[in-house]
Amino acid sequence: MQVVNGLIRILKFLTTITFSMMAIVVLIQILGRYLPFTFVWTEELTRYLFVYAIAFGAPVAMERRGYMRVDILVNLLPLKIQKYYDAFIYLVLGVFSTMLVLYSYDFAMLGQGQTSATLKINMVYIFASMIVAFTFTAFYSFINIYNILTGKVAVKEEGIEI
Repeated sequence: MQVVNGLIRILKFLTTITFSMMAIVVLIQILGRYLPFTFVWTEELTRYLFVYAIAFGAPVAMERRGYMRVDILVNLLPLKIQKYYDAFIYLVLGVFSTMLVLYSYDFAMLGQGQTSATLKINMVYIFASMIVAFTFTAFYSFINIYNILTGKVAVKEEGIEI
């Protein structure tokens, strides 16, 4: 579990860094409006930082079980069935994310010969954000299944709590 906790700390750190860098670049873009010259790279860099902030942050939300869910009907089920229902939902998410990792790799390879317009970054690096996001999302989906089935996550009347 130390590896799992270490990975989530790294993902949180990278999410914070990319989001902070994005805020700084947006501030530069805003301040640039009052200067006699413009920064043509800020809009593109902001977009790529946003993509990576999501790629690093999505698995963090999966690990925290922080995605929105509609559980009105699920809460009517007995607690034991709720447990298996939640495990099944995470299984579906994990399998879906694993499939998307494979397709994301193919998509990222399409960007090999392309470069971004202003920054001249190879688009493989930008498209690879999907591989990162889905790999760790799948990983934490399966970790959630383990935690649910082993009782490391308690089921309460109003839903599952950590």
